[in-house]
Amino acid sequence: MQKYSGKGKYHHKQMESLMLNIINHALKFSINDPLLKKVSFTYVTLTNDKSILYVYCDSYDRSKIEKIVKELNDAKGVFRTELAHQLKTHKTPTVQFEIDKTIDNSLKIEELLNKININNKE
Repeated sequence: MQKYSGKGKYHHKQMESLMLNIINHALKFSINDPLLKKVSFTYVTLTNDKSILYVYCDSYDRSKIEKIVKELNDAKGVFRTELAHQLKTHKTPTVQFEIDKTIDNSLKIEELLNKININNKE
């Protein structure tokens, strides 16, 4: 796994990509909870001051996604520790897990477009 040296070699998006890889690695090797093994991290965003890393999560079992995200936030210290070990930066960002609503939003848009099409045909 690549290490980030913090000397301007990587751009912001590359740093986010590296952090996503580290978070995925920590989920695979440091977390033993079977419920949390059902989650996938879709993308991350790092604030401009690099103090908070937002990790967006999704799961095939959408009925349990809120519980999964709560448990991930309870275990965020494990992920931050892994980031601290892998990154060579002055400060390690706080990790905040969020529900990825991309699929839900796209379904709502599709539903609205279908309603528009039905109204136009009438």
